[in-house]
Amino acid sequence: MDRITELYSHSIFLYPVTVCAAVGLVISLERLYFLLFRATISPEPFFREIQRLVLADDLDRAVRYCSSEPKAPLANVVKAALLHANGDKEDLALAVEQAALDAVPAVQRRVGYLATLANVVTLFGLLGTIVGLINSFDAVSHADPDQKQNMLASGIAMAMYTTAGGISVAIPCLVAYSILVQRGNAILDDVERYGSRILLLLRARRPTVAQQVPVGVSAEAGEPG
Repeated sequence: MDRITELYSHSIFLYPVTVCAAVGLVISLERLYFLLFRATISPEPFFREIQRLVLADDLDRAVRYCSSEPKAPLANVVKAALLHANGDKEDLALAVEQAALDAVPAVQRRVGYLATLANVVTLFGLLGTIVGLINSFDAVSHADPDQKQNMLASGIAMAMYTTAGGISVAIPCLVAYSILVQRGNAILDDVERYGSRILLLLRARRPTVAQQVPVGVSAEAGEPG
């Protein structure tokens, strides 16, 4: 405890390093929880159930099934498609596209801050080391000759702790950033892939124009009945 107090007393730059570490930890834990547990669903089993309900013409139940995962971007995209299933093809495609676009900021929110924190905390560490070395050399220049070596070694060691602290915080931030970006990209890939599949499914369930017989026209003779 005394050692930690001594470190902070010799380098004020350890305080912003600590603040950056706390902020990075909070962002990492919140985003990991959201992307790994709230926003993630098993896409293939989920879509199989949606496909079964759609083919059974039970769209209401399919919508309720999507609503059971309100934070999952994939479920929200499929829900948007189901709500416009009986509309025009253009409206259906636009609804899916808009829901997919809405998923992007939800998935990527605050993730970029981790990369910024990693860079900032590294710079704080380097700045603290430089300032510490300047102070050490300045103190040594006014010290007794027999004390210069010990004072210089102690000052340099103290200054290097700031760089070590900055790098120690930057590395976990970059690792968390990489994990979150990869997980977010996987979720958005599922949104794009299954968004196209739900469009094809909903369009396939509609009778084609060629199969429809105009009202008042005989199917065999092609004359008014």
